[in-house]
Amino acid sequence: MEGNFGTFFLIGFALYVVLMIVVGYISSKGKSSGKGYLTGGGQLPFFLIFATMGATLIGTGSSIGATANGFKMGFGGAAYGLGAALGVLTLAWIAKKTKLREKNFVTMAEEAQFHYNGNKLVKSVMSIMMYVIEVVWLGNHVNGGATYLSYVTGLDLVTSKAIAVLAFGVYVIIGGYLAVVWTDLIQLTILVIGFIAITAVCLPMAGGWSGITDTITAAGMEGNLSFYGVGTMGVMALVSLIWSIFIPCWGTPTYRMRVYTAKSNKTATNALKTSGLLLLGFSLLPAIIGMAAFTIATNNNAASVLENPDFAFTYIATTALGPVLGLLFMISGLSATMSSGDSDAIAGVTIAIQDIYPIFTGKSLPEEKVGKWSRIMTVVTLLLAFCATLFAQDVISYISNVIGSIIPGVSIAMVLGALWKRATWQGGLASVGIGTLFGVLYLFVTPFQEWIVGIFTGPAIPATIVALVAEVVVSLCTKKVEMSEEERMALVVESRGTAQ
Repeated sequence: MEGNFGTFFLIGFALYVVLMIVVGYISSKGKSSGKGYLTGGGQLPFFLIFATMGATLIGTGSSIGATANGFKMGFGGAAYGLGAALGVLTLAWIAKKTKLREKNFVTMAEEAQFHYNGNKLVKSVMSIMMYVIEVVWLGNHVNGGATYLSYVTGLDLVTSKAIAVLAFGVYVIIGGYLAVVWTDLIQLTILVIGFIAITAVCLPMAGGWSGITDTITAAGMEGNLSFYGVGTMGVMALVSLIWSIFIPCWGTPTYRMRVYTAKSNKTATNALKTSGLLLLGFSLLPAIIGMAAFTIATNNNAASVLENPDFAFTYIATTALGPVLGLLFMISGLSATMSSGDSDAIAGVTIAIQDIYPIFTGKSLPEEKVGKWSRIMTVVTLLLAFCATLFAQDVISYISNVIGSIIPGVSIAMVLGALWKRATWQGGLASVGIGTLFGVLYLFVTPFQEWIVGIFTGPAIPATIVALVAEVVVSLCTKKVEMSEEERMALVVESRGTAQ
């Protein structure tokens, strides 16, 4: 990497972060204390919910990871976006069917408690699991941002990860949820315009679409040009990748938080559907950019990127494009990473303050202390996410392996609790417990992991099956106590703890 571009990028990066801090401060001024720090008032309009949801969806996996997958597997790079779009569209349907926004939940653990007869143990287990999920997702975005910085600046990965944490951590600490949604609006605008512009520039540089197809065909990789890269990946690998993104959409607190803070149920569901459709269309852009990067790298015999496709994104920005367009592309990708990272950070903090604190104290945090302790927990959450990145090799493998193995049990418990009247709290806990056990075994027992990969190519599908069977069997073997919505909601409110 040429030092001049690295310096140019660092200056642009610093100015961009300062802009986000200023926007975050202004947008949250007078509204970043107490519960407002965590929810932004809970009456957000369509355009803000759409923007923050869209920016969160078009994150690290659908930008850096998808470009790398486009480099390696052609249209397979769009599979991530397909899985996430389908997941969010089904979540929108669930939210509409269950009238989710009307319940006035603050966190996903409260929703789980409501579905399972107000059971406090369900809320306690879900709170811990959901906080872990947010740390894992946040670690993914830290890893993606560090990939940028390491390649462009020559810094080692650990230092790059620390800088990435600080990049979106500062304005979240300052402004809370409103800082997140308003900066997401700006970041979504930048990344969509940036990716469209870069796609238009990269295609001619690669010799047009015919130049891309000729190069890929000459390399013996015709399967990259097939439907979502199925010719290269194979049916099971493609389905496994899509499922590893699809199923977490049901069990990720960040997405639910968009519903809880929307002005109405209609606002929430329309914003989710629109953002899902946006991602579906957007997902083709990084795949095409990845294929263009492969063509340009092959023609230039760029061994470093050919051997490490995770650098495809930064290769296009720093080598194939000039400084100005390269900076635009890098900032577009950075926007994708930061807009997802800040959302997971604030969601994790909300869980810690609203759910985990009352579990251990039996009381809710005093309103005047919420802002202070939320900021402290933001720092703690970011540090934990930094540690989580030590398990990551690349963006897509991180999502497929770590997230795909841990989240399915929670997702199944949330969906069955909402839609299956026979589900019991014991069944919900069985889904979470056995699903998580499966994930831990997959991550840490090598022979078991190799066996699963040999059959399913990844953990998401078998983890879902195991969790689903566990909940159905245990629910059918335990008694379902009928309770009204009012009774269940009263227990949820009670579990929030008494004011100190």
